[in-house]
Amino acid sequence: MKLMDPWMFQEDNSLQVHSLEPGWTEFLQNHVAGRFQCSQCLYRWSSAKVHILFHMCYGMVRMRIFRQACRQCHDPPLEEPIFSLENIERLLHNLVLKILEDFYNVPMQSADLLEVVVDGCHAAGPHDRTRCEGCRLGVCSKSRAPVEPGAGKTKGDVNKAQKSKTDVDKAQKTKRDVDGAWNIKIDVDNAWKTQTDVYKAQKTKRDMDKARKTKVGMHKARKPMEDMEKAVLITRSPEQVVGGGFPWKRCCCLGLSALCVLAVLIFGLLHFFLK
Repeated sequence: MKLMDPWMFQEDNSLQVHSLEPGWTEFLQNHVAGRFQCSQCLYRWSSAKVHILFHMCYGMVRMRIFRQACRQCHDPPLEEPIFSLENIERLLHNLVLKILEDFYNVPMQSADLLEVVVDGCHAAGPHDRTRCEGCRLGVCSKSRAPVEPGAGKTKGDVNKAQKSKTDVDKAQKTKRDVDGAWNIKIDVDNAWKTQTDVYKAQKTKRDMDKARKTKVGMHKARKPMEDMEKAVLITRSPEQVVGGGFPWKRCCCLGLSALCVLAVLIFGLLHFFLK
């Protein structure tokens, strides 16, 4: 038995007592205490005879709350009741017991059902049947009548419902398996992506190491060239270093010698002409 099966809850004001589709069951909760307020004159009243009808199929519950009209107005509309939290809890308790009995083969006794009348409100006067939607539709009398043959859930319908439940369980298990497989695929993809990132990071590190080694090699190759240039500068003479290799000293000596010879010739010529 799985008590965590999903059930949908839907309000349906077209439900009728003992008018069931194949595969559906019925639960009528009588004498529920509720409060009303007229939307025209704002008159408030309480009633301990609110009727609520449930039609149930596996995974689905339809509900109809029978309304009442204000007794102060001439042509009043039907008003929805308001229930206390305690009454709502008792009502849901009874509904769950009926679901367990009809769809999960859990035995239930009439004494297990709770009374839904502890509301702290007191009805003013007798129940007005002419202004009660349930009484107009004969819900009070039909609730005591036996279910018509062929209406509601037959043995074949029970088997169909159980088979449908088994199919739903299989579908849910298949969905869980698919979700698990998909999660595993996502984990594998993430792991593969992480591995790829690691490979890329390792390749980038190797490339950086190669670039660093290449840079160091270039520095080492450049250093002998610098040392050779320094050695060449040291072995050169000063005039080569200053003048770029041109013999300035020798040229200066030759020039001075030529000037001296020229001076002697000029002096000799002057001496000859002055005599």
